[in-house]
Amino acid sequence: MPADRSSVDVFCARLERLVAIDSPSGGIEQERVAEELLGWLAPLGVTHRWIDEPDNPARSLAVTLAGDGGPAVALLGHGDTVFGPGTAAERPFRREGDRCFGPGVADMKGGLVLAGMAMERLASGPVRPFGELRLLVCADEEIRLRAPAACALAGDAAAALVFECARENGDLVSSRKGALWRSMRLTGRPAHAGADTARGRSAVSALAAEVRRIEGLAAGRPTMTSVITTVSGGDAPNTVPGFAEATIDIRSSDPADLDVALAELDRPSPYDGVAIAIEDRGTWPPMPRFAGLAETARRLAAELGLAVGEEHSGGVSDGCWTGAAGVPTLDGLGPVGGRDHTPDEWIEVATLEARVELAARLIAAVGGGASRP
Repeated sequence: MPADRSSVDVFCARLERLVAIDSPSGGIEQERVAEELLGWLAPLGVTHRWIDEPDNPARSLAVTLAGDGGPAVALLGHGDTVFGPGTAAERPFRREGDRCFGPGVADMKGGLVLAGMAMERLASGPVRPFGELRLLVCADEEIRLRAPAACALAGDAAAALVFECARENGDLVSSRKGALWRSMRLTGRPAHAGADTARGRSAVSALAAEVRRIEGLAAGRPTMTSVITTVSGGDAPNTVPGFAEATIDIRSSDPADLDVALAELDRPSPYDGVAIAIEDRGTWPPMPRFAGLAETARRLAAELGLAVGEEHSGGVSDGCWTGAAGVPTLDGLGPVGGRDHTPDEWIEVATLEARVELAARLIAAVGGGASRP
């Protein structure tokens, strides 16, 4: 399907406005992203509410469009990015040929714009084939320790459609691994490395053993990865190291693997004179595949001339929370894009119109009961 230049121009103009807002995780500025979306959708007669999030300064936003009957459908996105203040000025939005660049164009300001335009398309049609259409703009997705309070508004939905970017080849994301993030601090006993060695208890030596043990947890578990991602330690070049630190990234498609990992991390320290403390940095459940929803989306994409497959992702998203709660969930419904979290982040414009239409048709199919989990 050829791109509709007017709709693409509207999309890019809106995306440029969102990209111009620095919205780092942990900052209140991300609410400005949600406010911009609300401003575009207000003429549709939507209602909205702000939702306080535990441990987060920024609030989530729920924007609701009333329909003509049937179940509710939830659309999920987030307003924060991994980029700090000043990034938008340093690397402003730009459109070059068939691609747009800028901080957050793929993850996931482009997805927010696309979801909003799908809402507009359905609102202007002769029938709104759903009871309610709820756009949930969640705060602090990139750093969150637990499910956002906003996801409770998806609990009774027929489906949760997540607008993280599509894969670089256009594929949807039909399942995701869960993740367990922890920090480890080891405290031993410093001592002179030459004159008083026996009195010392090396936190670094204990950490070395823990690295091998923790990374070995994935052995025999085909969907699990267990990686020590950073390490530091030591007091001085001539001192038995009294402290060491590491960060841990464990992921799996099987919740039982994460349970095993948690139990292993909770073990008492076996190292004489070295204490180990574990800090919780978040646990996200896996997002299971909902076959009916994924197959419906692929059929609708084919009708639009889109060659769309589906992928299992090792990354997490807010779809993990809705999927784990039993709400049929599908991700990767945003624009085709890639290089998230890097200065080279991009989305393509050639398929934007088709993907807005795909989102609208999928919402209609879910609202009309044509999709089963």
